Amino acid sequence: MVRAIQKSDEHSPSKVGEPFTVDTASKTLPLVRRIVADMKKLNETVERQRERLRVIDRLADTIDQPEHQEELADIRDSLQGEEEQLAACIRELNALGLEPHMPFDGCVDFPAVINRRAVCLCWHPDDEGVEYWHEMGQSSALRQKVNTNVTQ
Repeated sequence: MVRAIQKSDEHSPSKVGEPFTVDTASKTLPLVRRIVADMKKLNETVERQRERLRVIDRLADTIDQPEHQEELADIRDSLQGEEEQLAACIRELNALGLEPHMPFDGCVDFPAVINRRAVCLCWHPDDEGVEYWHEMGQSSALRQKVNTNVTQ
């Protein structure tokens, strides 16, 4: 059974570059929740706009019409702005030492050490707290419950 290291740290959350513990990861959740909520909205908007453009781009007659050019330019400008905001959210998570799952599914990884192995603590917006982990590079579908009964 895998057991997470539950070390009580003076600094919270983890300093960037240091592995997170369940405690230090949990202390970042109020901020992470806000960032991920923004990312979710932005991602949905970006996907909708990309789909609209895919449909429009397949309609050659529409693209060539001068009256549609301004609307297409507005959609592309809006898409670019939303993509830039989404990238800023990703940079904000990265600055905290975190990695969102890409393509974005709402999950965020916290680099951690469990049983002296580099792994990821994994949080999803439906989770109450940081309660799961998975191997580095693995899908969140393979995450497992953390056993937090052991201290080190």
